[in-house]
Amino acid sequence: TQAGDRTRALRCLLKSGDTKNIIYYASVSRSRDIYVLAANYLQSLDWQSSTDAAADVTKKIVEFYTKARAHDKLAEFYDAYAQMEIDEYR
Repeated sequence: TQAGDRTRALRCLLKSGDTKNIIYYASVSRSRDIYVLAANYLQSLDWQSSTDAAADVTKKIVEFYTKARAHDKLAEFYDAYAQMEIDEYR
């Protein structure tokens, strides 16, 4: 990040799979692209289970899409979340 290429730095973090550092880096970066990349990565994790960690991931997904003002992606996420809830309670 010394060269200012924050998006490339996040892509390297995404390849490492270090979720804690990805969340931290996205939180301090203040870049819409980075928020969207981080939220997309978090969706690939197990956010659908009923554990506390999954609840935290879900909150971060919503937070990052909201900060990025990516309302279409946020709507798609809520749609997937609602479908998961429907399937779970059938």
